[in-house]
Amino acid sequence: MILAHIIAKDKTQALQIINLLMDKNLLLQAAVSEKTVYEKKNAEGQLISTKQTLIIGKTKALLFKTINDVLKKNFSTNMPMLYSVPIVYMDEELATILRENTAKV
Repeated sequence: MILAHIIAKDKTQALQIINLLMDKNLLLQAAVSEKTVYEKKNAEGQLISTKQTLIIGKTKALLFKTINDVLKKNFSTNMPMLYSVPIVYMDEELATILRENTAKV
């Protein structure tokens, strides 16, 4: 089990991604949040900040490649960043729900 982290360009793209992945049963649940990300300083010594929209969705680790392929196919000109974080422990009842309600591998 993993938490798939997808960084979309904006909230509109995030909702498109969630709809697409949930229609294919690739995510069980998803949370969306807007974050301010700070990067290295510019020439004047000031931090550069940008807004990013983060999707965090619960899914099976074996679906990661499929999710990546779906995103590449549907967002080839503006591919969101995708990475995952493992879920080390999960209540067995929730794990069963996740296995039963996501695509079969």
